[in-house]
Amino acid sequence: MTDPILSIGQSGLETTDEKIKSLVNRMANAETPGFRSSDVVVRSFPLELEAAQNKIQSEAPHTEGTFYNHAKGAMIRTGGKTDFALGSDGFFVVSCPWGEGYTRDGRFTIDQEGKIVSTVNKFPLLGQNGPITVAPGSDIELNQAGELMVSGSVVDRIRVVNFQSLQQLESVNGSIFKNTNQKQTPLEVDSPRMIQGYVEASNANGVDQMMDLVLLNRIYDMDTKIVTIWDQNATKAMEMGKVQ
Repeated sequence: MTDPILSIGQSGLETTDEKIKSLVNRMANAETPGFRSSDVVVRSFPLELEAAQNKIQSEAPHTEGTFYNHAKGAMIRTGGKTDFALGSDGFFVVSCPWGEGYTRDGRFTIDQEGKIVSTVNKFPLLGQNGPITVAPGSDIELNQAGELMVSGSVVDRIRVVNFQSLQQLESVNGSIFKNTNQKQTPLEVDSPRMIQGYVEASNANGVDQMMDLVLLNRIYDMDTKIVTIWDQNATKAMEMGKVQ
């Protein structure tokens, strides 16, 4: 029969490993504009260990889900005419293979067809009239309300939407999200605050991630020692109980 505490310990190591993987992802995207940091939510190994030792019904630690931090990142000046930042809540809307995608990564460019597309994925930026198109090489201007102008004339107004529950959005890559809950309707933001020539930085702070990595490594080492000591004690107990 498997020792329940050893089983709980193994699960504790596995969930800590999942948290480390999540942290490494945050560290890798600390410089990605619009990136939203996340962490896996687990019931900790020490709590399950204590419950098992006290003969309380317990279960192995497991990943309960992923929490996304939607706090705003800092504004970074780029000077780019097609770089946009949102000073308000909400997301830019881009046209993706699965439908609408939602992002705060404001890096855009004008493709050969004149469509304004995301710099990384080439997803078209959506305005009130659909994908926004301008003449290639146009010198565009953006006002705070999100109106795009060429030669003083308004071409379209960039869509900005928000959601009642941001945690129900599904992450595609940490920067783009999709709405998989059909009961949750995108809420149009009528008065956004947009800034041209800026992008929003990742909200994953590199220094904080390094501190978290040190902490998680210590927790992993502690869990490993607890499991090792328990296994050694169990082995000694079995040897003492053998009939001579």
